Amino acid sequence: MEVNVGVINPYAAAEVIAQKKINWEQVAEPQVMLAEILGVSAEQIFDLRNPILRPDAELAADGKLKPLSEAQTSARVTNFFKAQSMPVSRSIAAQRLRLSTIQKNTVISDTFLRATAQISTAGTPWTPADKDWVDMGDYFEDVAELNDPIQGALGDCYFIAALASVAWARPYAIINMIRPSAWGNEEQPIHKVNFYKSGSGAAQAVEVTELVPVTKPAHNWVYARSLDAGETWPAVMEKAYAKWRTANTTDYPNYPAIAGGDPVNACAEIISGAKTYVGHSGKTGDDLWTFVRSHCMSKRTINPMVAWTYDVQPAGTNYGAAKVVANHAYSILGWEYINGEKYIVLRNPWGTHHAVLDTISGNWTARQISFAASIPLNSNGVFAMKASTFQKYFAASGVTV
Repeated sequence: MEVNVGVINPYAAAEVIAQKKINWEQVAEPQVMLAEILGVSAEQIFDLRNPILRPDAELAADGKLKPLSEAQTSARVTNFFKAQSMPVSRSIAAQRLRLSTIQKNTVISDTFLRATAQISTAGTPWTPADKDWVDMGDYFEDVAELNDPIQGALGDCYFIAALASVAWARPYAIINMIRPSAWGNEEQPIHKVNFYKSGSGAAQAVEVTELVPVTKPAHNWVYARSLDAGETWPAVMEKAYAKWRTANTTDYPNYPAIAGGDPVNACAEIISGAKTYVGHSGKTGDDLWTFVRSHCMSKRTINPMVAWTYDVQPAGTNYGAAKVVANHAYSILGWEYINGEKYIVLRNPWGTHHAVLDTISGNWTARQISFAASIPLNSNGVFAMKASTFQKYFAASGVTV
């Protein structure tokens, strides 16, 4: 199955524009605040006919995403924001951007253009003028956890979803794939990270420091980060993956070049293993629930599983109302069965913006290794959706064993 999904986390992009970290889970109306910062309506943000989630591709007449050249991307993004008018700002973060309409739209469009520029060669450091490379904290604050990886302003949801799936299903795989390099020390650690081409063959190692690209001069996050303040393992893993995928020989790989990919293959590249893909067309909710259960123990996945959505919402569905994002990858965490209904438990790698259609509230309890983990639903992007609804709204699922 050929898979290429990948949308930007607009919440992370808004933080770059607002020049501050925002706890979206504590915001009363997060989509209103997001729309104010981006200077568009909430509906426009999540509509793939607009360039916010996927600046470098547009929907063709056949409903498929068509990749654009750098010049086409630039024109598309610039023209879109030129056409926007300044909304009335109610939020503090949005009020910080009290610029003229032209200035604000330029700031915003530049943010999305920088998320797609891919000019780089293997031996050339990627050092954009608007970013510093900085060590942002400690690699681990504790063991790798499913809610740690938060996607940034880059269309690599497929990789961040895979990273969270591995951290949940096989938490010690993340620790075991990292080895200190002989060249590093405690003050300036260098990590040796193994990846597997298409999930098979010998491990291919890359070495990276903990320096990651952040905004200049405030040093706010741009790309992947951890939910735990001061923890950097998701950011360093993303950097290592960018270096490996682009074959960059420096410590400063090109990030935008890894936008768009296959989340099942990403799981296999992290842990090595056989890949299985299941298209949802022609399947029932029961079929998919059984498929997920076959890779679970005590309701929790023991093999990394992922799912992804269609480029265009299928007939009879409403992605906007359901808060399901098109062309987007999600982690599958396990299953639930309540009051005669079957549910699939998933996580949005944005760490927020959970689906709201046919979902349940409360905590989801599943056994993780040696203890029972109680995971709050409808928080940090985690939600449990009816299996029948999951079948309609998601295009396919996959697992790496």
